[in-house]
Amino acid sequence: MGDVADEVHASMTATQAPPRPTAPDAPVRTAAPVGGLAGILGSADHKVVGRLYVGTALLMALASGVAGLLAGIDRIDGVAGNTILNESTADQVVTFHATSATLLVLIPALLGLAMVVVPLQVGARTIAFPRAAAASYWTFLVGAGMTVTAYAINGGPGGGRSDAVDLWLAATALVAVALVLGSVCVATTVLAVRTKGMGLDRVPFFSWSMLCTSVLWLLTLPVLVAVLIVMYVDHRYGQVFIGDGGPAMYEQVAWFGRQPQVYAVAIPVLGLVLDAATTASGVRLVQRGAARVAIGAFAVLGVGAFALEAISSPEAADQPVTKAMALLAPLPVLAVVGLAAGMLRQRFPKVTSGLVGGIIATLVLLLATLVGAATAFEGALELAGTQWVTAQAHLTLVAAAIGLVAGLYHWSTKVVGRVAGEGPGRTAPLVIALGAVVLAGPEALSGLLGDGDEAATGIEALNAAAVAGAVLVLLGGLVATSGLVGRRRADEPADPWDGHTLEWATASPPSFSNFDGDVPAVTSAEPLRVDADAEEVSA
Repeated sequence: MGDVADEVHASMTATQAPPRPTAPDAPVRTAAPVGGLAGILGSADHKVVGRLYVGTALLMALASGVAGLLAGIDRIDGVAGNTILNESTADQVVTFHATSATLLVLIPALLGLAMVVVPLQVGARTIAFPRAAAASYWTFLVGAGMTVTAYAINGGPGGGRSDAVDLWLAATALVAVALVLGSVCVATTVLAVRTKGMGLDRVPFFSWSMLCTSVLWLLTLPVLVAVLIVMYVDHRYGQVFIGDGGPAMYEQVAWFGRQPQVYAVAIPVLGLVLDAATTASGVRLVQRGAARVAIGAFAVLGVGAFALEAISSPEAADQPVTKAMALLAPLPVLAVVGLAAGMLRQRFPKVTSGLVGGIIATLVLLLATLVGAATAFEGALELAGTQWVTAQAHLTLVAAAIGLVAGLYHWSTKVVGRVAGEGPGRTAPLVIALGAVVLAGPEALSGLLGDGDEAATGIEALNAAAVAGAVLVLLGGLVATSGLVGRRRADEPADPWDGHTLEWATASPPSFSNFDGDVPAVTSAEPLRVDADAEEVSA
């Protein structure tokens, strides 16, 4: 397997990475040939592309968060378009917030983090198809810009300008295509560009979770593109199948942010918490096979495109497959919680920002799956189509956001080239999690206790409390961002956490070819551990 991986690695990276040294003293190219703005615009360095993805997604997060806050304030009295926005604008703000949270924020941000970290973890000199990775970002940037423009000129689902609605449909499809291309690069890197000695059973958990996530995106994003193409043709040439109404159009894409599909953005949380727990405790996880199965099972339970028509309506909860997936979703998360807790019990860990954020993200995700499991009892609770569903989606999305923050801090020396501030890194996940509870709790209560329209639009007092939760989430995001910016010192440590996986063998920030010399030999799942040669990790 290692020989095949070497051959595929060489063929796919000929345009970007230098050949692997044939002797210990062979020179290794350690810097990109062009610097400055020209180097950024023309770079196929996976670290540059990943940082661009993350930076753009953070800017989109601000816009999406502000839109969500405005929408929450507007519907405090239970009627959208009755407080600070008119009805048409309120619908556009809501749909922008709902669609951008996944397609413009979380998926590109996680993809960017993976583009930086995954090649380092698997010992690759670069990402698979580096030019395609760069093309995916620039395509995403164009699509994101078109999406914002479409909403700004009264586009979006059911917008007042027909040509602007067409622009929104084309832009959203372009964004999805870009994310598909980026997912191909990440998945192929894990499957085919691993260094010699690293089988899939030795791949770090974050890389494994990104492999599962990328495969899931590759299965479902093309479905979204197909739906958008049908919507485009229908809207432009007759409006026969879907119609021109905002709710009708939005429901065709809303499934991507609802259970079970919404779990797709939270899969990396499980890989992150296991990697962070292993690094912080210094304890090797023996049950690696169980961890891989748990992460893979959660990915399977996040496939939502198979029942597209059902998921776009309240009848989704009546489907037996949907009920089973909702009931089973908490089990893989519980398994990961148990595995991480087992490592932390063996040795008191370093209280790092990555560990704190990873634990909090996993617990919020567990809460989200439990809330989602309640929708399976449709006959008794009648939660479909209510604010309960919104609460479940918010918890899942916030869990993914906390996991993203934890990942950026855990691998800050690789992503931003400096050790991020531990104070903001530990505080931000707590603030965001508190905001998630304050946001989703009132929504869930409205769905459970509300009568008639109140169940769908929310009870006024509870809506006001949910707005306070949204403010806390935004505040936590700003705290997290503040800890990531700053000047890099000349003596930044390459490995501030005493990690045992390959990314910690690189400089901070990593050189152009990632590893300045030969890639460390891989004889176990933790090749940098001192006793790695003596004790093989059980698969």
